[in-house]
This record gives sequence, structure tokens and C-alpha cells, in this order.
Amino acid sequence: MGRRAKRTKAITYLLLGAVALAGCTTSAKEAASDAPISVKVAQAQEGALGGKVYTGTVMPDQKVNIMPKMAGKIIDIPVDVGMRVKKGQVLFRLEDKDLKNAVTKADAAVSAAQASIQTAQAARESGIVQATGGAVQSKNGVLQAKNAMIQAQGAITQANSALEQATHVVEDAITSFDKAKQALNDATTNHDRMKQLFAQGAVSQVQLDQAETALVNAQAGYRSAEIARTNAQEKVAAAKKSLATAQKAYDNASASYQNANGGYENAQKQVGVAQNTAGIEASQQALKQAQVGANIARDMLADATVVSPINGIIGAKNAEIGEMVSMQSPVLVVANLDTVNMLVYLPADQVNNVQPGSQVQVKASAFDYVTTGTVKNISPLDEKGKGYPVQITVANPDLKLKSGMLAEVRILAPDTQHGIVIPSSALVKEKDKTYVYVLEGDKAKRVEVKTSGERGAEALVTDGLKKGTRVITTNVALLSDGAKIELNQ
Repeated sequence: MGRRAKRTKAITYLLLGAVALAGCTTSAKEAASDAPISVKVAQAQEGALGGKVYTGTVMPDQKVNIMPKMAGKIIDIPVDVGMRVKKGQVLFRLEDKDLKNAVTKADAAVSAAQASIQTAQAARESGIVQATGGAVQSKNGVLQAKNAMIQAQGAITQANSALEQATHVVEDAITSFDKAKQALNDATTNHDRMKQLFAQGAVSQVQLDQAETALVNAQAGYRSAEIARTNAQEKVAAAKKSLATAQKAYDNASASYQNANGGYENAQKQVGVAQNTAGIEASQQALKQAQVGANIARDMLADATVVSPINGIIGAKNAEIGEMVSMQSPVLVVANLDTVNMLVYLPADQVNNVQPGSQVQVKASAFDYVTTGTVKNISPLDEKGKGYPVQITVANPDLKLKSGMLAEVRILAPDTQHGIVIPSSALVKEKDKTYVYVLEGDKAKRVEVKTSGERGAEALVTDGLKKGTRVITTNVALLSDGAKIELNQ
């Protein structure tokens, strides 16, 4: 066989081998197209590219350690970790039998204090009535004593007048007595002289009889004058006695008047004492104290039921029914995650690029979640070389951000372009067009998109995707429109 024939034969074998190999390759492709391609997906998020990125830690907007105001045993705790609670919702209850008894006792003390006020008021009114009656009687006694003094003064005046008259009568009686005595002496002397002269025959019997008659008349006048003098002297003595009696009566009446005045003053003081409200005020103060005690007892009873001070979620539960709890250890922890805070530290060359109210982009490090936040405050003090603390508040209505999670905070410039952010690995570029594969059931759907740029592992889509669409991020070179896929998350 010549060289030419051998070459021809070799070419023939090569062609046959190529045909066989081509058939095998086609069969392999067909077999591969039937097998699902393992992929991973990411959720398209609204966001932006550009700006500086800092790492912060998610913190609840409010976090409250729930501790009772008193030690006690838990009898009910109707909440558990992860449960949403509202402000004022009951979190747990302590045993309250003794507290209820204390409220009953305090209420009884209030009732007793109220009764004491009524008793004090009644006693005051009764005392006023009695004291006023005593004052009226004392006033009447004063008036009576004054009238007695006036009457006694009148009696003294009458007695003085009677004594004065009796004194004049005595003086007249004494004068008359002296005259009668002189007349008797004269009549006696004349009778004795006439008797001697009659014996000598110097006078007649008639003259002697006349002398005897004059003597008898003088004796009678003397006796009458003596009786009149005695009577007058007796009247003077009686008048003096009446005057002494009237003076004594006046002294007694004056003393009675003074006593009556003193009694009236005392009665008026008693009226003042009776009108005094010190007893009522003391009872009212006792009522206030009792009411304070009742309020304290009710507050303590109310404190046995512990309610949530905020809207939030139960983050920790440290006790169960039947356990004793104290004021030092938290029974529950309630956190409000509807809004969360993040703390990042900005260097000196960046801190002046943000202001309270500036918008930032927040991206969770642990999963695909992008949202926006607002700068809440900026500290002017450097934190031990870490930078200037900037607190950011982020709305968290779906509670996707949990306390302690790490998140990337992107400080956005005012002219930053916003759109849909996806991983750069999801992009497929052919000629001058860009595509992504999105998850549609168990198949990959090819979608044309427009981008405005890439930064690191992220790309910004400005058209063709909606927020929440799941895009395929791995093995995109193996995909075709409608290719079967299986998730490998």
C-alpha cells in the first residue's frame, strides 16, 4: 500500500473519530440540560452606591429591665420570650392576699377617721350649745347681781336718809328733853318756894295750887320728853342698823356681781373653747393620714400587678410561676425594636459631612436587607481615638433588625443616585447589554436591566428590577433563559 493510500486511510479514521466524538458531546449537553443547576439567590433591595461605609451595632430604641417594686412570689406570668406587648399590658402578678387585707384594713381606718370627724363636729356643736347656754345664764346672773347692787344702793340711800332724819329727831328730842328738864327744875324750885311762902302765909292757896299744877305738868312734860328722846335714840339705832344691813347687802350684791362677771367671762371663754375647731382639725388630719395609708396600700396592691411601661417585645424571661423575685433582679426584659438605633464612629475628616437629619443607608451584615436611617445626633467629643460617636435611628416595622446585629452604614452624599442594589455577581454582560437571572419557580428567567455603576461586590440597577425580586448570584454563566435550577442557600 502506497504512502498516499495510508494518508487517506488515516484521514478517514480521523473523520470517523470526530463524528463519533461530536455525537458523544451532543449527548452530554442534552444530559446536562436536563439536570437542575445549583444556584444561590439574593433579594434586590432599594439603596445606593457610593459614600463611606462604617460598621455599627443594632440597639433597641428602648430597653427596660422589668423588676417588681416589692419582693414576692409570682402567681401568674402570661407572657413569653418573643411575644409582643403593649404599654400597660400585664406582664406578671405577685401573690397579693396580704396586700388585699392591708387595703381592707386601711379602708376601715379611713371610715373610722371619718366617723371621728363627725363625732368631733357633733361634740363641738353640743359644746357650743352648752357653753352658750352657760354664758346666757351667767349674763342673767350679772344682770341680777347688778340689779341687787342697785337695790342695795337704794336701801343704803334710804337708810342714810332715815338715819339723818332720826338724828335730827334725836337732836330735837334732846333739846326738848333739856327744855323739859329745865322746866321741871324750874317748876320744882317754884313749887318749893311757893310751899314755903304758903307756910309763911305769903302766898295764897291758889298760887300754891298753881305751882303744884305747874310742877305736875313739868313732870309730865319731862317724862314725855324723856320718852321721845329714848324713842328717837332707838330710831337712830334702828336707822344705823338698817344702814349697816343695807351696806352689807350692797357688799354682798357687789361680791355677787363680781362673781357673776367672773362667771360670765369664764362662760365666754368656754364658748370660745367650744367654738375651737382643733379637735375637728386633728380628726381631719387623722383622716388625711388614714387616706394616705389607704392610698399607699392600694398602690402596693397595684404594684403586685406589673405592667409593661412601653410597647415592645419580651426579650428575656428570668423567672417562672412560683418563684420568688426581688427588686434587684429583672424578671423580664422588654425591648422596643419598632425603631432601632445604631452607633457608628466617624473620623475627623468625615464627621462634618453629616448633620442631624441626614439620610444614611443601612445594610444588615448577616442577611440581604437594606433600608435607610436618619442621623439622630452627633457627639462633638472624640471617643478615645475611635472617632466621633454618631447615633442613627432606623425604622424597623418588620423587626428584621435584631439587637446586637452588625450592619453596614453608608454615609450618602446629597447627589447620590438611588436605585435597586444587587450583588455584582448576578450581572451577565453580553455585548452592550446587561442581564440578570431572576428566580421564577424552579427556573431561571433572564431579564434585561440597566445599571449605573458597580462598587465592590454591589451594583446599582436603575431599570428592569423591582424591590424584593430574588436574583441568582452564582453559576450565572451556566444559565440560560428557562433553565432548571435548585436553590443552594
